[in-house]
Amino acid sequence: MIRFVISPDREVVFDANEKLPGSGIWMYPLESSFDLAVQKRIFYKAAKGTVKIPENLKEIVISLLRERVLKLIGFSRKSGALVFGYEGVKKAIEAGLVCLAFESDDSSENGRNKLYRATDEFLICDFFTREELGEITGQESQVHVAVTDKKIADVLMQTIKKISLLKGIEVKG
Repeated sequence: MIRFVISPDREVVFDANEKLPGSGIWMYPLESSFDLAVQKRIFYKAAKGTVKIPENLKEIVISLLRERVLKLIGFSRKSGALVFGYEGVKKAIEAGLVCLAFESDDSSENGRNKLYRATDEFLICDFFTREELGEITGQESQVHVAVTDKKIADVLMQTIKKISLLKGIEVKG
């Protein structure tokens, strides 16, 4: 579920961290949920009055969730729970350390097949660019990144699944 609150100026605001004050309006993160919520006046009913709904609310939600994932990956790097580069990820997979993997959105299928060999032991996310992954790792670009901490991976997976539902895409793994 994703949470929204109504701001003091009566605007619908996405609460990415689920910590903003006020009673929340919870919605299942599906692509069609936004149209349905507007059509059935869900935000108006929950707020007990007129509210402003940004036209691009779904895009705002996806953008903030993506930002959250990238920050969490950065935290995992700082805590020593991130490996990157083909060889680094390969060694971590062989050692059974990988809990969650990230591939750039333009990585080659051949490289993926060699690296993951049809594993279903962990989720593989591919909706970040090599530049976005590179920024996290301190490189110009990065194709392969993996998280080795189970707790961080679990939090990341929850957010990744929300993004995938909102975008109507399937996450591999």
